[in-house]
Amino acid sequence: MAFGKPIAEFGLIKAKIGEMAIRIYAVESMIYRSAGMVSAAVSEPGGDKTKQAMQVLEEYAIESSISKVVGSETVDYCVDEGVQIFGGYGFHEDYPVARAYRDSRVNRIFEGTNEINRMLIIQMLMKRAMAGIVPLIPAAMKLADEVLAGPSFEEAPTGAFAEEERSLAQAKKVFLLAAGTAVQKYREHLADHQEIVASLANIAMDVYAMESSLRRAQKSSAKRGESASVMVDAARAFIYDAMDRVEKEARTALAATADGDALTTQLAVLRRFAKHAPLDTISIRRRVAEAVLAQDRYPFEGR
Repeated sequence: MAFGKPIAEFGLIKAKIGEMAIRIYAVESMIYRSAGMVSAAVSEPGGDKTKQAMQVLEEYAIESSISKVVGSETVDYCVDEGVQIFGGYGFHEDYPVARAYRDSRVNRIFEGTNEINRMLIIQMLMKRAMAGIVPLIPAAMKLADEVLAGPSFEEAPTGAFAEEERSLAQAKKVFLLAAGTAVQKYREHLADHQEIVASLANIAMDVYAMESSLRRAQKSSAKRGESASVMVDAARAFIYDAMDRVEKEARTALAATADGDALTTQLAVLRRFAKHAPLDTISIRRRVAEAVLAQDRYPFEGR
């Protein structure tokens, strides 16, 4: 209680609760998606099941690294905000948030530090691109043609998730722009420039989270209609904020790989790709927080 009412009624506390639920939703969506793909691949009929399982796990190593990094950093964010909400009681061992805060820190270290995993995400992605397993090179070539041709007048996505679909497509282009520029300059020595690699990994992780969150929200909306509105809110808020992060990381990477007129041109292209419609995320976070408070728990479990 504060000033005669529960602290959960205050806007800044609702913002924290809403943001925690939104970030957990994004991580959960990624893990559901990755686990589903792994499970389906392992279940395919074949010969040596052990060998098949090892091949599948290797195939989805990138998604696993992404889930580890984003998951551990989301836990840290949530327990830190939890302590803030509890105030001084957050440091008291009689309250579970104190132990959660203390225990969460190691998650960014074991099973490969988050720094190592960021390096691995891009290293594995580029290796598969060079082998033709992931079609990054054709996509980059197509993007280069699009940049030279100027703004496109292709038919825009339509429907309830049109803006989110557009943002997702543009975020992928931003990754190709930043990664292509870095690879073109540093080639086989890109791994020596770890700060740039980390920015590329951050973009890749947000793109995967954006797509996973959107697909889950679309699936839930198709099944549940209006009852899925809070999940749709969570996906929209996450995608909106992720676009800002994607633009920032790309600008960081581009500024380290280009200069002069070339950088000016690249940044102009980045601004075009990263442009997205404004969204009232304050109201969205309030609605998500109110769903948490109404159910007295995380509201998307099992959906």
